[in-house]
Amino acid sequence: MSSVAAYALKGNEGDDAIKSQRVREVMTMGADGAKLVLDWEVPCNNSESNFASVHGDRVDTISKPVVLLVHGMNNDSSFGYIRSMMKTATSRGWVAVCMNLRGQDWMGEVKNTTPRGYNAGFTGDLRGVIQQLEKRLVKRHDDTYIGGPIYLVGYSLGANIITKYLGEESLHGTLPVCVGGGAALGNPLHIHSGTIKFPWNIILAMGVKRSLLQNVGVYAQHRDQGFRHAMMKAMASRTIGQLDDAAAPYILRNESNPPFAPKIGFKDGNEYWYDSSSHRYVAHVSVPLLKVTAKDDFLVFGQFSKKLNHCLENPNVVVVKTRCGGHLGWQESPPPRKDVNGKEIPSGWLSGGTGSWSDVAVADFIEALLEIRREDECTNKGAPPKIVSRL
Repeated sequence: MSSVAAYALKGNEGDDAIKSQRVREVMTMGADGAKLVLDWEVPCNNSESNFASVHGDRVDTISKPVVLLVHGMNNDSSFGYIRSMMKTATSRGWVAVCMNLRGQDWMGEVKNTTPRGYNAGFTGDLRGVIQQLEKRLVKRHDDTYIGGPIYLVGYSLGANIITKYLGEESLHGTLPVCVGGGAALGNPLHIHSGTIKFPWNIILAMGVKRSLLQNVGVYAQHRDQGFRHAMMKAMASRTIGQLDDAAAPYILRNESNPPFAPKIGFKDGNEYWYDSSSHRYVAHVSVPLLKVTAKDDFLVFGQFSKKLNHCLENPNVVVVKTRCGGHLGWQESPPPRKDVNGKEIPSGWLSGGTGSWSDVAVADFIEALLEIRREDECTNKGAPPKIVSRL
């Protein structure tokens, strides 16, 4: 039930002192022309209006921290846990944006423009979005940032993607300076769809096949017979493990070295799962990263616990394990409300007014990093923040 609440409920409405403006942007990826939908929530109020400038469907000249969210498998920015975190971020005075993975437009207006869908291991789209957002951050005359930092927050499959991205870039010393840290919630660390049990293996496969059908127009334009056969086999697959194995030769991936160029295909599902597993990269992450998981998470806790040692090897990674919460379901009871006569109004958890403990935990983590950054900037003029030593 907690997981259902996380997916369905939108979270608290937030403080009326800070209103927000929603912006929908379609961003084109330079690598292959794929179009991604970015859903923005930009705080604005009468006392302070310089969070960012909005020009039509583009958010520019960003002068505040940015929280970039990546949703989970078969999800998008309309899901409750995303909306809830975005509200929490804007209530703190930050700019929030959710990157909808390719082909996952919740309004159904922007279809996948390439014959390649998203997957658990391809970090190219996230890399492309960060590169474009970096150019929109306001800078001082000495080329240091006023806007930002950018904090990455990923959920489930999105958590795996941001962890892999941070590890890839950190390993080679190419992580953009504007990226200040991240939070990964419900990350399996070890990707292996063949280990997912009934009925979730079937449910997840149904979600992927639904996404394929929604973008069938672009896939039908692909004339390669091997590709067509693989897609037909994937659509006939019963479980997510069988589907991954069928589609593996045509799954989008990126090189493991800079500039992390996109390439196509794996030998089979096992090679895809191994390449996508973020436990291979988490030890290299060079910025603070919060990992949150629940012991009763029926989808990922088993895989996560087997690879937990890779997180503990890295002093930049903070691991939080909760006793309950299911998969992303850290909902809290809503506060009591009263009518005009002072009588308490009954409010069940389905009322939509509940908040999430994880939202507050992630926001507090980011707040702590910002405070450390401010202190270090005051005491070490021109030097990079000594965040690791202060955690």
